[in-house]
Amino acid sequence: MHRLIITGANGAGKSHLARILGQIRPDIPVISYDALRVTKNWIKRPADETAVDMARQLDAPSWILEGGPSLLRQALPLADGLVWLDPPLTLRAWRLVLRPWQHRGHTRPELPAGNADWPLQQYRFALNSLRRDAVFRNEITARLAEAGNRTVWHCRTRRDVTKLRQAWTEAAHDRP
Repeated sequence: MHRLIITGANGAGKSHLARILGQIRPDIPVISYDALRVTKNWIKRPADETAVDMARQLDAPSWILEGGPSLLRQALPLADGLVWLDPPLTLRAWRLVLRPWQHRGHTRPELPAGNADWPLQQYRFALNSLRRDAVFRNEITARLAEAGNRTVWHCRTRRDVTKLRQAWTEAAHDRP
């Protein structure tokens, strides 16, 4: 497997898992969809520019792409596998509470420079994300119907993520 999508709602752990999988297989680059979508000060780029940049990135022979479900329409046809991180809403909420404090005043590693986390700003975003939980779930479920014979991991628990990491590690050892 050389082209993997990691998706889920905000606070699901997408960037964290992508970083871990990228460390296991450093030959496969990690692409952050958010890094393609925002410029500076959380300003979103025009959708057509983002799509062109993403197409350029996805043209590579291998990648790990992490981001929300909006990337699926463009990326899923090119992927070998899909990871849906789907932890309980309470865990996502807790992560979204902690995240801006962990990176307060700094840009998270998966984002372009100039997108610092500030708690009040991020909490408004987090509340919107938590309110849209059903929208995220419905969109991912609909896209999974298009997954065809791709490998799909639906990870709701830490145990599910551990199994995925083991499979990814084993695949790294089985490479020619």
